[in-house]
Amino acid sequence: MNRREALKNIGLSAGYIAVTPTLIGILQSCTREIKLTWTPELLSEDEAKILDQLVDLIIPETEIPGAKSLNVPMFIDTYMNKAAKDEETQMFKKLAGVVVESFGISEENPVKKIKVEEYDALLAKYLRSSKEQQEAYEKEMETMENPSDIEKISKDALIFSYLSWVRGLSIWGFKTNEHIGKNVLAYLPVPGEQIGCESLETLTQGKDWSL
Repeated sequence: MNRREALKNIGLSAGYIAVTPTLIGILQSCTREIKLTWTPELLSEDEAKILDQLVDLIIPETEIPGAKSLNVPMFIDTYMNKAAKDEETQMFKKLAGVVVESFGISEENPVKKIKVEEYDALLAKYLRSSKEQQEAYEKEMETMENPSDIEKISKDALIFSYLSWVRGLSIWGFKTNEHIGKNVLAYLPVPGEQIGCESLETLTQGKDWSL
């Protein structure tokens, strides 16, 4: 299956889209400053810029619009600020701060100096880690009873949790976007006959249903 078909079928639940060095070069130059086209409500500007780049690498632009051009980073920030439970909002904000710290952001080392390869390496380290390692991170996170327990958790588990959270929200925001729902996924707003025992490949050429 080629890259275009992989995006069109939107499996996406087990990882992020592999980004090659060539594609990294297409996405943006190594140290090009990220300029937000939206105003964050929950995240700081640095946290929002990092979110912007992560989302762009998770579901990048190809023949199909990428998550960033569909305003998915803004959706994530707004959703976590207005629709999530208070504890989830607090935790998401705290985890975003941990990721900023992991990049060593400071006045001498601003966000604009972070290379695309560094973002991609972070995603690869955690979202492509072994199943056993990911389960260990999840078990460690389960020991938290509230956001104040964050100091008891390893930095690796916290970063993995944030990236997994961002990945899930990116996929959700992308798949529920009107353009993707109508033009990329299988779209049938008024269902016809019920076909109970037929493959998705036959019914929709392998695409997920948008509704």
